[in-house]
Amino acid sequence: MNIRKGLMVAMLAVVSVVGLSGCERAKVPAGNVGIKVDLYGGDKGVQNEKLGTGKYWLTWNEEVYLFPLFKQMHQYEQPFVFQTSDSMSITASVGIEYRVVEDKVIEVFKTYRKGVQEITDNNIRQLIADSLINHGSRMNIDKLADGGKTALLESVTEDLRKQLAPVGIDIQKVSWLGKMEYPPEVVDAINKKNRAVQETQMRQNEIEKSKAEADKAIEEARGIAESTRLKAHADAEAITLRGDALRKNPEVIQLEAVNKWNGMMPKFIGGAAPMPFIDVGSETAQ
Repeated sequence: MNIRKGLMVAMLAVVSVVGLSGCERAKVPAGNVGIKVDLYGGDKGVQNEKLGTGKYWLTWNEEVYLFPLFKQMHQYEQPFVFQTSDSMSITASVGIEYRVVEDKVIEVFKTYRKGVQEITDNNIRQLIADSLINHGSRMNIDKLADGGKTALLESVTEDLRKQLAPVGIDIQKVSWLGKMEYPPEVVDAINKKNRAVQETQMRQNEIEKSKAEADKAIEEARGIAESTRLKAHADAEAITLRGDALRKNPEVIQLEAVNKWNGMMPKFIGGAAPMPFIDVGSETAQ
């Protein structure tokens, strides 16, 4: 009995050691949720169990996938290529911001059977590429270059939200990274168009400047004319007033003549010579 009991204890110890040697620990960092998955056997797949922050022992056929709950920001290093409706190939770099909805983490894994990085690099990238090809093919190059990039980005963002929201991925922002790359002939045409616009604007500015200068000269001339008219009107009024005053006061004329007389009598009187201005007749008569 003692021998059999000892053998059983030894066997249990060996089984325990072997079992523990096949186990490993998984860590779920703060801000993440873990999904425990069976890799083999009849229960292969998700165990419908979310693991919170902490450390967990896993058996040899189990694995934990981590899903961050904070916002993910990803810039795709490899640019996207799509064609416009007039068969122009466009190259563009894209960035994306999203987060995994905590209540749908299991649904995310069941849909893709991948971790968040693989989903970002493969599945979401493919959705972006498909949407760019779909909506880009409805724009010609002129429309795209003339403000169409914003409309295209909005369409891509809307597509991603519709496709990923039911799964549990909340798309917050899709953005262009840098400038789009156009074919050389398109770049040349855009540059020519920009130069033409700039030259037209310069000519318009020159016309506006000339017009402003002409208006200024006209106003200055109008001001001078008005000033001259007012001065002439004032002079005429002064002459009229002076004439009226002299007619009403004729003695003023004699007074002015006296003030200007030098006391000398004229040497010649008669003919065209002026008569003396001093009236002495009345005094001699007395």
